[in-house]
Amino acid sequence: MTFEEGNKELDEIIEKLESGKIGLEEGTKLFERGSELAEVLYKEFNSSKGKISVIRDNLEKLLSSEE
Repeated sequence: MTFEEGNKELDEIIEKLESGKIGLEEGTKLFERGSELAEVLYKEFNSSKGKISVIRDNLEKLLSSEE
C-alpha cells in the first residue's frame, strides 16, 4: 500500500464515521482500521520527512562549500 492509497482509505473511513449512518459494530471496526492506518501513515510521513531533511542539509553544505 502506498502512502496515497492509505490516505485515501483513511479519508473514506472518516467520511463513513462522520456520516452517522453505520452501526456500532461497523463503526468500531472502522475506527480500529482508521487508527491502524493513521499510525502507519504517521510513521511513513516522519520517515520521509527525516530523509528530506538529510538531503536538504547535504545540499546546503554542498552549496555553501562551493561559494
